[in-house]
Amino acid sequence: AALGAAVGAASLAGCADGVSGPAAGATSLEDPAGAHDPTLIERDGVFHVFTTGQGVQHLRSTDGRRWQRLAPAFPEAPAWWAQAVPAHRGLDVWAPKVFALKGRYWLLYSISTFGKNRSAIGLASSDSLDGPWRDEGPMVKSVDTDDFNAIDPDLFVDAKDGGGDGRMWLSYGSFWGGLRVVEFDPATMRPTGPTRFVARNKGGIEAPTIVRRGEWIYLFVSHDLCCRGTASTYNIRVGRARSAEGPFLDRDGRDLMDGGGTLVEQGAGRWIGPGHQDVWGRWIVRHAYDAEDGGKPKLRFDELRWTEDGWPRL
Repeated sequence: AALGAAVGAASLAGCADGVSGPAAGATSLEDPAGAHDPTLIERDGVFHVFTTGQGVQHLRSTDGRRWQRLAPAFPEAPAWWAQAVPAHRGLDVWAPKVFALKGRYWLLYSISTFGKNRSAIGLASSDSLDGPWRDEGPMVKSVDTDDFNAIDPDLFVDAKDGGGDGRMWLSYGSFWGGLRVVEFDPATMRPTGPTRFVARNKGGIEAPTIVRRGEWIYLFVSHDLCCRGTASTYNIRVGRARSAEGPFLDRDGRDLMDGGGTLVEQGAGRWIGPGHQDVWGRWIVRHAYDAEDGGKPKLRFDELRWTEDGWPRL
């Protein structure tokens, strides 16, 4: 899809089909450790992954296996970070989301502190995936009296060439009241209209990812607990709906608002606690904890497959 088109993890149709990527069942064994919360985009035969880390970490690969670490997106912190989240320090940036729109590249990202919901989602833009990135200010904020946490952003463009209506949707959230969706205005690059919850889970939920495939819109989420090395219980779940506002139901008809979600991947063997997924074209990225390397978080990159009745699997 062209840079100027309304895509960037928008539709599963026609994205990245010319890129071979890793072999079936392959994993990114040669990537640098520390790849938390990846987001993916492909341009000109090159995969770009941005992750949680100092200034937003940037990785690049031509095959999905061997990754080069590039300069971070943010060499310094915009002043509004400290104003929005006073307890935040330095360049620690969480859970970016990269997409292309209006002839530019954009990064959504999160500023927060662990276990708190005094948080903010910011936006940056660039003419190049290699930067420099221009600060576009805060998008959504939350404070400790709110019933949501403004982190883990995702942007879904319901592209007309993929069967959608062209509308755009911002989703976000972690723990607290669950995951929220709000319409996104491309003219202002800001959310607009009412916000609604679309998924909850008593054991923890975060990292929404929304994509369209055919007549269905799919919401991928991460259930349970990350960030505990080999003790992590993270797992990836999915539901689907006819609308980006839900209701999203799993394969058994359970609403994701009631803790439902069809299992896509859970920890086993070497790779523990897979989660914080992103889907771009036919590829899925996520991190998991390597039981053979001290529980370090590492990037996982695979082709996402589908059952005959329209459910994703690995």
